[in-house]
Amino acid sequence: MGIAERKQREKDARIKQIRDIAARLFYKKGYAETSLEEIAREAEISKAAIYLYFKSKDDLYYNIVEPALKKLSRRLIKISEDKDELADITVKKIIDATYDVLLNDSGAYHLLSQYNATEFKKLMPQSSLDNLKSLMRSNFSQMELAVRKGIEQGIFDKTDAKLVSIILWNCFMGIIQYQENRMDIGRTDYSKETIDAAVGLILRGLKKE
Repeated sequence: MGIAERKQREKDARIKQIRDIAARLFYKKGYAETSLEEIAREAEISKAAIYLYFKSKDDLYYNIVEPALKKLSRRLIKISEDKDELADITVKKIIDATYDVLLNDSGAYHLLSQYNATEFKKLMPQSSLDNLKSLMRSNFSQMELAVRKGIEQGIFDKTDAKLVSIILWNCFMGIIQYQENRMDIGRTDYSKETIDAAVGLILRGLKKE
C-alpha cells in the first residue's frame, strides 16, 4: 500500500468515526442539544480536527443523512422504472430497499426517522433543507406511484394512493421504532418479519376480490 492510499484510508476512517459518533449523539440527545465539542470529545480529537472535514454542525448532519437519502432515492427510482412488474412486488422491493438503509447505515436512518421540519428550519440553511425535502418527497412518491400502478394494472381496488403510501411508510417506521424500543440486547430482531407481514396484510386488503 502506497503512502497516498494509506493516508486516504486514514482520512476515510476518521470521517466515518466522526459521522458515526455524531449520528449516535444527534439521535440520543437531539440535534440542537449536541455540540461539536461533545462530538470531538467522544472521538478523542480536537474540535478543530472536525473542521478539517466538515464546515459546521449542520454540514456534519447533512453529510450523514444526504448521501443515504440520495442513494435510496436512486434505488427507488430504478425500482419504479419497471412499469410491467406487478405493483405488489414493486411495493415489497421499495420496502426492502428502505430496510437496507437501516441495516447498512443505521445512523442515517435513525436521524431521518426523527426529522423535524420545524426544528431544522431554524437550525439549517434553506438550501440544505430544500434538498433533503426534495429527496424525501421523491422517495415517498415512488411508493405512491407503485400503488397507482397497481390500480392501473387492475390488481388493486381504486383507492387514495397517497393515503395508502402514508400508511405503508408509517407502518414501516412504527414497527422498527416499536421493536427497537422494546428489544433487549442480544435478543432476536423480528422487525423485518413483522414489516413483511404487515405489508402483506395491507396489500391483501388492497387487492380486488
